[in-house]
Amino acid sequence: MDRSALVPEQIDAVVFDVIGTLVDEDGTWQAVAERLAAEAGVDDGAALYTVWAEILEQQMNAVVDGTAPSRPHRQLVNDSAREAITRSGGNPAPAALALVQDLDSEYPAWPDVAPATAALRKNHLVAGVSNGDLDSLARLANTNAISWDVALSTGSAGTFKPAPAAYEYAIDALRLDPARTLFVAAHPWDLRAASEHGFRTAYVARPGAERPSADDSFDLYAEDLAALVELLS
Repeated sequence: MDRSALVPEQIDAVVFDVIGTLVDEDGTWQAVAERLAAEAGVDDGAALYTVWAEILEQQMNAVVDGTAPSRPHRQLVNDSAREAITRSGGNPAPAALALVQDLDSEYPAWPDVAPATAALRKNHLVAGVSNGDLDSLARLANTNAISWDVALSTGSAGTFKPAPAAYEYAIDALRLDPARTLFVAAHPWDLRAASEHGFRTAYVARPGAERPSADDSFDLYAEDLAALVELLS
């Protein structure tokens, strides 16, 4: 694959990961886990958060691997919360689970998202490609003034990132030329998979998100979206 230096004028489209990259996933989950623990009778909210996140990752990986059927991301968030509460000795009563029912629709965006996405849309096609459900993405955009031309849910491809079908779906649905498309994420695993499909890649640092390894090589590195806009201008 040609990984020549990225020329901003050769980027026609900017595709964003959403959960964690445009909206605060980690901080939101920590706060909800504390409330969930109190409601469900679990002593340690931080420990509940860790178990909950691990179970969700396992359930999503099973869908990616093809060992479990595809289900809406919202359902997996709720199912993993129920299992985490049970494992932690709490009571997964309806009042507790109601706290996570609409979690995917309620993440707050990072402060730089609204101005940056609006600026990028002036000269680029801007899209979101997320493991979140389509209705959740619509509500996140509406609440947080995210400016994109379209948002795609990998659920439409019956899987989740980093399954190859998720990136192929985005390429086909939007008729993208990956070599002229910048894939932006705060998750190195997402960027690695996107790169395998020919996307140019940009890592944006976010609190609570994984940092690149010494072996990672992305086209752009930015501290925030304001810096990314500057790099593409």
